[in-house]
Amino acid sequence: MHNLSEIEETLVSWKSQWQQAKLEWNPLLRLQEPIWCLSHQDAWKEGLTGSFAMIRLNDHRIVINLEEITERGITDYAIEVLAHEIGHHIFAPANLYDNAILLNRIRFALPGIEDRAPMVSNLYTDFLINDKLERVNKLRMSEVYKAINSEDNFTELWTLMMRTYEYLWRLNRGELAINLSFHSKKIDADASLLASLIRSYSKGWIHGGGRFAVMLYPYLMDDKKFEEARKKILILLDAEDAGKGAMDISGMTELDLEGYDEVIDMRKEAISSKENDGDKKNKGSLGIEKSRKGGQGPREGYMGPGNYIDLMKQVNPKADEQRLVNAYYKEIALPHLIDFPVEISENKSMDLPEGLETWDIGDAIEEVDWLQSAITSPTIIPGLTTQKRSYGSDSDNSISESPLNIYLGIDCSGSMGNPRHNFSWPILAATIIGLSALRAGASVMGCLSGEPGDYLETDGFITDETDLLTTLTSYLGTGYAYGIERLRKPFGEKPKKKSHIVIVTDNDIFSMLNADTHTDQTNWELAEIALKNAGGHGTMVLHSPPDYNNDLVIRLRKMGWNIYYVTNETELLKFAAEFSQQNYAYV
Repeated sequence: MHNLSEIEETLVSWKSQWQQAKLEWNPLLRLQEPIWCLSHQDAWKEGLTGSFAMIRLNDHRIVINLEEITERGITDYAIEVLAHEIGHHIFAPANLYDNAILLNRIRFALPGIEDRAPMVSNLYTDFLINDKLERVNKLRMSEVYKAINSEDNFTELWTLMMRTYEYLWRLNRGELAINLSFHSKKIDADASLLASLIRSYSKGWIHGGGRFAVMLYPYLMDDKKFEEARKKILILLDAEDAGKGAMDISGMTELDLEGYDEVIDMRKEAISSKENDGDKKNKGSLGIEKSRKGGQGPREGYMGPGNYIDLMKQVNPKADEQRLVNAYYKEIALPHLIDFPVEISENKSMDLPEGLETWDIGDAIEEVDWLQSAITSPTIIPGLTTQKRSYGSDSDNSISESPLNIYLGIDCSGSMGNPRHNFSWPILAATIIGLSALRAGASVMGCLSGEPGDYLETDGFITDETDLLTTLTSYLGTGYAYGIERLRKPFGEKPKKKSHIVIVTDNDIFSMLNADTHTDQTNWELAEIALKNAGGHGTMVLHSPPDYNNDLVIRLRKMGWNIYYVTNETELLKFAAEFSQQNYAYV
């Protein structure tokens, strides 16, 4: 245990070298001074555990544990440590978006062990930063590793890391990888390839993450070996949780096909380079199907919601799952929403002269246009030669109608999948219509219904986007159909404002319509009354072959219901986009 005075002396020394550390990257760099922690407890409060330093991309801060620095005997390497942490902020990963992209690409290369992606990302960016600082800036990065190295640190993974640095910096075998018991031809070969990778992708580092992760995969597969390796390597993990506390990061739902292409085993790539061109089409590919593997949603161009949530929770361990699933469907819906209505300023009304007519004795005397009357005839004869000017308004007297509210009823019975686990076309359709209606100034009521069983609905017609999405993206999985009874609350009596009713369901709705209600009113009668009271239009979107249950469909149409058939759920996108444009887009 080091005394406080020694730690305070370290603080003074390191603060004095902060400016020089920034100059290693850019003389114009504007970055707040690190948060200096004088004790492990202070560091723990900042979220720093295991290592002696860390970065936070959310608030662009660096945290330094000076007690750990002192205990590790690296007090003389202030510029090296500080410059390394600055490198994470301005070089790799540099920002929340690139951090998320890198994590996603590394996850591609770690099937079954995606939970290890943040650690792999941290090690990869460390290599990139350290190699630049050692070779170009001539800082003593190798000396820092020598200082923190001990026989106790070593595992296969630690040995691989140290051997890679030895290749990068042309050090003798054993200068960093001091524990010879872990040395092997396999580690030597892998370290040599890793060193080549770091150099090759130093300027386009985002494209090397997949290859790097493939190289580390064998060292991370075994759970017991991984846990042991992780304990040893904790001291190096300064950016594993760099995105903690981040808000929504847009642009992450789309499938990263380029990232799939970069999941290449450099070991196989090196072997295939010796073969003729006809035999190396895959260039070491791990066999991952490049054509939109795992793609879901429109054009199969998006990652599944489950993968999206897992990724974003790795980006920000504190992320709220409900907020993530809301963001997922909203982002995919955005290209299909109506444009925001353009505000048109109100015209001022002005009276403009339009022509002349005869002034008669019954008209007001001030209306006589004496000049025009004299021009018409030198003799003024009231009611015959007297003239008056007629006026018209330049204002547009057309009345703009406000958009109708929308009621969205979504079948959430047992046959419907959980939108958090797999992509849901009904939820995307409801999101497109609901958000388009909100853009146009309408209110929206959303209802999930799986009955007999459960239902979940918004508190009437609302304008709050978050509340709407939170309701729509929930899941019930009960019953067999949308419950017609749900229409009673909003439309059992005539509301103040007219509404569209849209119900997304399937053929089971007819079983619900025919079901015994144990009351004097049938579900058919309620469906008719609700439509009439809504005063707008009602559309049932049926996932069904056209004209199935034709006699019952005719009965609904006679009530005034529109029937829209989809034989494939993907057709719900076309329906939602067209419905939104027809009802909520204004020219």
